[in-house]
Amino acid sequence: MSAIPQEYFELDEEHPIPNLDVVDVWSVKKGGGSRMFIIIASPLRDDTRSLERLMRKFDQYLAWLKADECVAKCGQATSENTQIIVVIHPDSSPVAFELLDRSRRWIQHNNATLVIQTHGIVGVEPEH
Repeated sequence: MSAIPQEYFELDEEHPIPNLDVVDVWSVKKGGGSRMFIIIASPLRDDTRSLERLMRKFDQYLAWLKADECVAKCGQATSENTQIIVVIHPDSSPVAFELLDRSRRWIQHNNATLVIQTHGIVGVEPEH
């Protein structure tokens, strides 16, 4: 098996998942836990680079849930109190949607619940 080229993961403002090193939107729940959003505003294709970027974004989010700063603000993440919500363009590749669906169990085993939305961010108020 060959190594994944590092350039797959570099900042790319033209890609539907431009920055893998940030949490796109993060809200902390008052009773503990959080909601972390991955925003994919343009159609995600089924090329290897795009799918690898999506998986790396998940890796980054799951690592963040275990980070001291996150635990201090949100408490211990569980699949009951923590959601990773992927807001994905509805015209994305069916392969991308299949990958998301297959990732649900993996995300749950890592103390979060995966939610997939195709209709924009719901329940997050814009800052004024």
